[in-house]
Amino acid sequence: MKKITVLTLSDYGGLVLEKLGEAGVIHLKEVSGPEYSELLRSPEKEVDYGKLRDRLRQAAARLLEHLKIEESIEVEVSSAEFRRVWNDPEGVVEAVLEKVGEVSRELKEREETRRLLNEEKMKLACMRSLKPEELKRCLMVGLVKYEVLPRLEGHIKRLGDTTYKVEEVSPEEGFVFIFGPEERKPWIETLFYILDIKDIFDVLGVRDTLLVLDPERRKEEIKRREEEVLKLEEESLVEVMRDRVMPLLREIKRVDYILGIISKVKTLVLESGAIFIMQGWVSDKDQGILERKIRELREETGELMVVQYEEPSPEEEVPSDAPSALPPFLRPAFTLTSLRGWPSAHEVNPAWITILVFSFQFGMMFGDVGQGLVFLILGFILHRKYKKGMMSKLGVMFIPMGISAMVFGFLYGEVFLVEGLLHPLLFSPMENVGRLMKLVLGIAVVELVFGLILSMINSIKSGHVLGALGEHGLGFILSIVGLYFGAQYFLRTGDVFALFSHWSFFMIIAGLILSFIEPVLSSLTVHKELGFEAFGEGMGGLLMVFVESLANFFSFLRIAAFALAHASLAIAAHSMTHFMGPGGIILMNLIGMTFEFISSSVQSLRLLYYEFMGKFFHGGGIPFKPFQLKTQQVK
Repeated sequence: MKKITVLTLSDYGGLVLEKLGEAGVIHLKEVSGPEYSELLRSPEKEVDYGKLRDRLRQAAARLLEHLKIEESIEVEVSSAEFRRVWNDPEGVVEAVLEKVGEVSRELKEREETRRLLNEEKMKLACMRSLKPEELKRCLMVGLVKYEVLPRLEGHIKRLGDTTYKVEEVSPEEGFVFIFGPEERKPWIETLFYILDIKDIFDVLGVRDTLLVLDPERRKEEIKRREEEVLKLEEESLVEVMRDRVMPLLREIKRVDYILGIISKVKTLVLESGAIFIMQGWVSDKDQGILERKIRELREETGELMVVQYEEPSPEEEVPSDAPSALPPFLRPAFTLTSLRGWPSAHEVNPAWITILVFSFQFGMMFGDVGQGLVFLILGFILHRKYKKGMMSKLGVMFIPMGISAMVFGFLYGEVFLVEGLLHPLLFSPMENVGRLMKLVLGIAVVELVFGLILSMINSIKSGHVLGALGEHGLGFILSIVGLYFGAQYFLRTGDVFALFSHWSFFMIIAGLILSFIEPVLSSLTVHKELGFEAFGEGMGGLLMVFVESLANFFSFLRIAAFALAHASLAIAAHSMTHFMGPGGIILMNLIGMTFEFISSSVQSLRLLYYEFMGKFFHGGGIPFKPFQLKTQQVK
């Protein structure tokens, strides 16, 4: 990874970022360095990009109040538009808002027309529904909602001498005609008030109601209102505005997207007067792409652009493109590493290591040829079907997990929890518990030592050479190796006291001493002083190595425990076939491929993250996120 600095005229700042955004190979960083410390940002007023974006989004919300837009709006940014917004963000936003104002005013006018249209439609429906002969002989007429009609019917039935009739106006309401003696009118008026039934005069008015009583004038009025409704329908169609609103919404989204990019970039680049300065990180493999884009810029502008490459200094935070260490089809499995942290540029990238160690440990616990094959096939299916999201990550991880389970299935001689179909290439766990324990403890030592060697490499790469001697290096290695061989010696002899004179015991002591001495030596060489704090750190290192070496060493026995648990399922499956037939073996396999699969995965993760990666991986790095701008060229 190299640091790149680009210097050019401020007029070409937008063009530089556009070209580099198209390439998508540079991780922008804030401009730093003693040669730029005296430069100040442009004396012109700072642009509040957040406020501009808020104004655009409020404008879009005003447009959407009038139109129901269900489809998502996708946009592409043109090169010319990006440069236009970069050079005059406030002017571009004001121009867009002016267009929004014009369209909003027209939409409001159409909304008002629609309100009038609804009123006219209601009156027209009322006049069509009211029959003159019925209106003359009825006691009262009102507009009733169908939901209250059962209550009205109940009250009228109790009177005995009153009837009613309903004429539909719309699917929700209709005109109710009440027939009965005149003395019932006050009671009906009260009933209309309680049930919120609108009187005919409240709906149509006195003039329109009187027109209904005259058959000829009623026909003329209905015809006139039909013509008025048609006219208002043409004027109220908000949908015809869709062809104007949709392009405007796309423009708003494009400008908002560009402002979002510029607001982030402006905090990184430096503009001082007529000078535009930009810095970033580019990987060695992408340096050629960047140089080609710079050549294009020089040819397009005819200006000399100063480009400088530098190696990063030890104290600089360099972004890491850690997933690129894996082949493309395996990159979703990088989540296994990123869940623990992001590798820094100054430490070993554990992308491959985590996949291999995790899968190896899982296979030891879940060794079964048949079940491993199921998860291998499932992994390929998920990998083909899902390219993003959690399912794609699971699909990729199932592949090495399935392969590892199949390998150990051959070593254990187990297929779908059935033993005897294959001759074990290594041993059967249930029949060789002692050998399984020794194998697991040996693997524990190899994994822990490997992790500590990686820790030593990281210490040296970061410039802390003495750190490779103590708690995270040679001191821990001596202690854990001594503990392993001491345990082997004790298992052979059974004599605890003889252990204190064995060479493995002195190896443990040497490791503890190194863990104590390393902080003291570091204090003397780095800080040029020796205080009680250094001795306190040394004592803490000694105790941590003593406790952790024991805890980590025996924690690996969980591999043996889960391998035996899987073998126990095979015994249970064999027993259940005597009274359940094939159903017994199927049931046990289902349990194995669900509950046991999950528990073995969790325990493998625990060993990976705590016992193994805890020795060397800090995960405080910065992900390499190249500045990208998806644009379309305008010819």
